[in-house]
Amino acid sequence: MIVHSPDVIDGWSGGVSASLGSGPRYENGDDPGPFYWGAATLSTAYGIRPRSENRVAGRFGIQAPTDGVTAIDMFLQAPRRWIRPVTAGAGVLAEFSDGRQMPYIQAGAKNSEGYGVNVAVGRYWNRNRSTGYTLTETAQVNWLNFEAPVSRFATLYVHAGYAFGHVTKKVEWNSEPYVDENRWVKLGGATIEIHKAAPRRMQANTR
Repeated sequence: MIVHSPDVIDGWSGGVSASLGSGPRYENGDDPGPFYWGAATLSTAYGIRPRSENRVAGRFGIQAPTDGVTAIDMFLQAPRRWIRPVTAGAGVLAEFSDGRQMPYIQAGAKNSEGYGVNVAVGRYWNRNRSTGYTLTETAQVNWLNFEAPVSRFATLYVHAGYAFGHVTKKVEWNSEPYVDENRWVKLGGATIEIHKAAPRRMQANTR
C-alpha cells in the first residue's frame, strides 16, 4: 500500500496503516484474494526536501510486517516548480526477500491547509517458486488517497483501491497450470503518519 503523499515531507516520519481487501474467494475459498500484502503494517521513512523548488525531492521508506517480512518504498518527487500546483513523482514498492515489486507513479494536489487528494497507479509483479510449485501474479493496482491534517505533526490518509490482474499456478511435473485466471480485489485502508511540522507552503523558498 502507498502510505504517503506525493509531496515529500523533510526528515523522519513514522506511521501505522490498516488495510482490508474484498473480493471473490478463489479456489473454493482456499485463496481469499489476489495481491494481498497484510492487513496491518508499521512504516518509517526519511524524506529529503530541498529548499529550492527546482530540485528533486526523495523519500526512502520501510514497511513491516509484510508477506515478505519487510517492504522497501523508494520515491522521487519531481521538482515542485515544474508542475505546481500539482505534485507528482515515481517510486517502487518492493519486497526484495521474495521478489514482490510494484513500480508506481503518484500525483495529487493539496491546499494551503494540508487537505488533499492523490492517485497512485502501480504495476505489481510476483513470482514465487518453491519445491515443485510456481506461483506468478501480475496486476495493475490503482489507489485513490485522501489526506487531512490532524495537527502540524500528523496526517490522516484514507485509501481506496482496486487491483486486477492474472494469477498462474503450476507444478513442475505438469506443463499445464492448474490455475490460470484473471482475478480482482477491492482495497480499503487508513494510515496515521507522524512527521516533522508540515512546511508552511506560503513561505516556500523558490530559489
